[in-house]
Amino acid sequence: MDEKELIELSDELVQGLTKLSLGETPGFLSGSIYKKLSNHPQFDAIKECYINHLHEFKGSYDNAVELKKLTDFRYKIVELFNA
Repeated sequence: MDEKELIELSDELVQGLTKLSLGETPGFLSGSIYKKLSNHPQFDAIKECYINHLHEFKGSYDNAVELKKLTDFRYKIVELFNA
């Protein structure tokens, strides 16, 4: 998986989590990731990973260390989703 694919998939996962947490339900035309997410065997781990990321996030990515944390988060939620 290249960097672009990683970013796109992790963005879809975060968007799906956000929609689900706001009470939205996937419809017929919703993307497959959003449809699969709430029934995914790693759903709780994916949520926990996102929660931990948000707890550590300080509002912006101002240096390489913070950008690495973002990249690590992206890899982790994609890894959990693909497990």
